[in-house]
Amino acid sequence: MRFARLAVHRMTREPLALLVEEGADRCLVVSVRGPQAEVIDRGPRAPETTDDDRLTQDLLPDLAGLLGRRLDRGEIVDLVDDRFRAELVLDDGTRLPGRPSDVLAVAVREGLRIEVADAVLDAVGQSFSELGGDRPEPAREAAEQVEELRAFLEQATAQDFGRPPEPGEGREPG
Repeated sequence: MRFARLAVHRMTREPLALLVEEGADRCLVVSVRGPQAEVIDRGPRAPETTDDDRLTQDLLPDLAGLLGRRLDRGEIVDLVDDRFRAELVLDDGTRLPGRPSDVLAVAVREGLRIEVADAVLDAVGQSFSELGGDRPEPAREAAEQVEELRAFLEQATAQDFGRPPEPGEGREPG
C-alpha cells in the first residue's frame, strides 16, 4: 500500500488518511488524529534533521538504531469492533502495537512500507476510483475554481449580469 493523501470528512471534519493498494483499485480510509495528520502532511523527514526540526515520531527510528535495529514497516493488522489495529515492525520481526494514526505518521515520516492485512482490505477496502481518488486533489480543484471566478469578476461589468429586477418583480404572488 502507499499513502495517497489526507482528506477531511465532510460531516465530522475528522482527518482521514487514504491508503491505496499498489497496482490495484482497492484503498483503505483510516481515521487519524489531528496531530498525527499534521505529521503525515509534513511528509518524509529531511535526511539532515536538526534537533529543532525533529518531531516526536522521529525519536522511534533513532531509538531503534541505538538498539541496533531499524524500523522496517508499518502494518494495519486487524479490524476489531470497527477499529483498526496497527503495528510498527522492526527488521528482526519484533512488533510494536500502536494507534493506526501513530503507526501511519511514523511510516510516512520515515518512508516505510505500509502493509494492510488482506482480511482487513477484504472487509472494509473500497474502490479508489469510485471514491474519486483518481481525480486531482479536491482542494486543489476547488482552489482553481475560485481563481477562475476571481478572474471573471475582475473583468466583469454590470452589463455582464443584465438588468437588475424592479422592486417587486420576479416574486411569486403571495
